Amino acid sequence: RRPLSGSPSTKIKAIALVSGGLDSSLAVAVCRELGVEVVGLYFENIFHAGVQGDESFAARSAKSLGIEMVVRDSTPMLMKAVRNPKFGFGRHLNPCMDCREHMMKVARGLLAELGASFIVSGEVLGQRPMSQRRDALRRIEREADVEGLVLRPLSARVLPESMPEREGWVDREKLLAIRGRSRRPQYALAEKLGITVFSSP
Repeated sequence: RRPLSGSPSTKIKAIALVSGGLDSSLAVAVCRELGVEVVGLYFENIFHAGVQGDESFAARSAKSLGIEMVVRDSTPMLMKAVRNPKFGFGRHLNPCMDCREHMMKVARGLLAELGASFIVSGEVLGQRPMSQRRDALRRIEREADVEGLVLRPLSARVLPESMPEREGWVDREKLLAIRGRSRRPQYALAEKLGITVFSSP
């Protein structure tokens, strides 16, 4: 569903990939500050230890942000990727790009079902040496058939314009230009936005 550009009566909705970590929480918060309705999409799997008590960090984060969260199991994809990753491994046998492509494909498939228009990701340009390089981000979008549909609010101003920006659904000037491996800008933004619930990097 693609709302008419510039229509003030249309509430823009997006699906955000959420992990319970700081970056995805900030991406959701920034989009909500810009008036976007957000639904979180969380992928649980047997490798992920992001649980405190009986509740995942993603669930706790979604509650603190006041958003609905959809959960999908990525274990079958990860088992296949660990055996034979399409894009190869990162430093610690982590099939990062295979994982990102899978998440983007699932999110794309949910757009119509959830009445959403685009995908939000907390990725930061240059933060991860394998999956968050400029060329890697482009390749993942191409392979997942989501070119232009992904908004990365934390690095948007150092990346090409996405469709939500071109359509005027979000104001590019109010997005961020974070890049690199330091998380100091994210911690400062978290303090400014009052984000306190997130898992350790």
